[in-house]
Amino acid sequence: MRTAEQWADYIFGLSALTQFAIFTAHGLVVFGLSLGLLTLFNARSKQITQWMPVGPFFAAISMVFALFLAFHAADIWTHKREAERAFLQAGSAIKRFGELTGPGQLNVPEAAVAVRRFVVAVKDEEWTKHRNQKASDTAEDALRDLLALAVRIARDTPGPVAAQAFALVDDIARTRTDRLWIGQNHTEFTTWFAVLLIGLMTHLAVAAVHLDRPRAGALALALLATTTTIAYWSLGVVDDPYRHLDKLDPMSWLG
Repeated sequence: MRTAEQWADYIFGLSALTQFAIFTAHGLVVFGLSLGLLTLFNARSKQITQWMPVGPFFAAISMVFALFLAFHAADIWTHKREAERAFLQAGSAIKRFGELTGPGQLNVPEAAVAVRRFVVAVKDEEWTKHRNQKASDTAEDALRDLLALAVRIARDTPGPVAAQAFALVDDIARTRTDRLWIGQNHTEFTTWFAVLLIGLMTHLAVAAVHLDRPRAGALALALLATTTTIAYWSLGVVDDPYRHLDKLDPMSWLG
């Protein structure tokens, strides 16, 4: 049975159209609940003004919602930028290591084999099979081979060249760690739950300040539900930075 986090990862891995349908359904449910509250109070209460909060009350809840949504959006876009940065830095480090160990410089034929083995393991196992949520033993072994080559280079060619080889292997390892961490932790279920719950409270607050004007309240709720649905959807389609795996191909690291 899937956990809440796994369900969230599954949803944010779906196509943009499917996510839009899911968030639209959520928006309709929230709209229905808030409109139901508005209709219930308006129909059952003979002294509706005694239940209705003053207008500025709505701003208190909507401000909390706006802040939570803004911070959540900032986290999502930060993860996306970090994922893209790690991908580009990994490619740069691998290409420079290939040039350093190529025929034009150190001429270490084993390096090309080890680099390709690492990239293929990342592509087939970590990237495609596990969606960057789990490390590959094959990639780990290939990374150890790269480190062993750097040690050999340091033994045979000490000095700045050895330092550069170690630095490039360290960059490869660091960007892999960054990529796997982002793949495992990009979705914050508790934050999403808090944002959706406070969004519901915001709809109820709008309904509360329109208890004496049900038609105006219905229009306000419809506009708010549409706006929040678009906002949630625009964040949901970028929550998983590796959702479009075909647009970021690790095999391009080999040049």
